[in-house]
Amino acid sequence: MKKLLIVIFVLGFSIQGFANLDAKQVLGKWKYTVETGQGQMTGILKFVEKEGKLAGDVIPDEGGVYPFTKVELKEGNILYFELKPEYDVIKVSVKVEGDKFKGTGSTYDGDFTLTGEKQ
Repeated sequence: MKKLLIVIFVLGFSIQGFANLDAKQVLGKWKYTVETGQGQMTGILKFVEKEGKLAGDVIPDEGGVYPFTKVELKEGNILYFELKPEYDVIKVSVKVEGDKFKGTGSTYDGDFTLTGEKQ
């Protein structure tokens, strides 16, 4: 359950609704909500630029900080990121439209949906 929450926190990433996302549009904090079969989880996705690349952390409201292991911008305003809490790998893909995003993620425990808004 915690792993799924951590992945969702990731989810966030609201970006401007352009044909292709720009890294600058993603930078900052995004409030996320993850919907799972076990309930709702919330937190912050924090994106920064580090050594010319996107990086950041998932900060669940329940506590902890989990760094992204991969962050990519893809065609169609898609923000993709991964994190590895404990023994699982959480993979998230969200579509950014303006200051909001919506997407899905997967983890060892199953799939989830997430939404978010830039703070």
